[in-house]
Amino acid sequence: MKISYPVNSESIGKTLLSYIEGFGLGKPKIYMLFCEKRIQIHGVIPSKTYRLQAEDIIQIDYQEQRDFLPDKKKLDLLYEDEYLLIVNKPKHILVHPDDKSKQGTMCNIVSYYYQNKNIDLSIKYAHRLDIDTTGILIFAKDSLTLAKLDLMISTHELARKYLCIVWGHFKEKNGTINAPIGEDRHHQQRKRVSKTGKPAITHYTVLKEYSKFSLVKVQLETGRTHQIRVHMAYTGHAIVGDQLYGGVAAERPMLHSYEVEFIHPVTKKEIHLIKDIPYDMKEFLSKNMK
Repeated sequence: MKISYPVNSESIGKTLLSYIEGFGLGKPKIYMLFCEKRIQIHGVIPSKTYRLQAEDIIQIDYQEQRDFLPDKKKLDLLYEDEYLLIVNKPKHILVHPDDKSKQGTMCNIVSYYYQNKNIDLSIKYAHRLDIDTTGILIFAKDSLTLAKLDLMISTHELARKYLCIVWGHFKEKNGTINAPIGEDRHHQQRKRVSKTGKPAITHYTVLKEYSKFSLVKVQLETGRTHQIRVHMAYTGHAIVGDQLYGGVAAERPMLHSYEVEFIHPVTKKEIHLIKDIPYDMKEFLSKNMK
């Protein structure tokens, strides 16, 4: 399947190679695109040193197939274009299966959606959410967009914000938790704050306090496994419902990916999406009003 990339004003005069390298795609993959002559501009196979012009449209033939089994379930679509698919993930569902012969995950539902739309591309998630975390989940349709999103996440150009309900009240209503996260040798599934762990930084703001709980907005600066859950528990304010880290009183962790904001990797327009908290979180808050 071919994907088109219109040359924007900031790319005029760049070499074709420089343009593709700017997405952060790995050198072996770039080499393959040129070696297999998958890149065209106006129907002509250009050289790496070709300098881009204002009316140029780069086309890349990805020659891919859907790589997850289709699962016939409805997709809650938040945004879509030629390069991105952004959806709302419900609770109790994994982002991807541990084996591509299995079904029942977001990747399988996206595969069914692609099948119906005749999109012959592999399924590429830009980040993950835990099985019971709800909210905004980003998929890239093509390899260039995925590479750029990965780069933007690592350089904090893609802002991801969450809402969570935690136990108790913070002394400081705004703050930053800077505590490295590593493996918990006593529990295979759990992570823990550890001096030998990987750097992990979480910013938080208390939005509202209830009798025993707080509604907190969280922004990730890093993306460690279970980062928000570990950091909230570390501060003594475990997420309600997070039995793995000590926050009982609900059937699942009350954690929701509610906002993303970034500059589109290809079109360069601003993408800003907000998805309100789901019914179970609203219901929990309404039952615990002061």
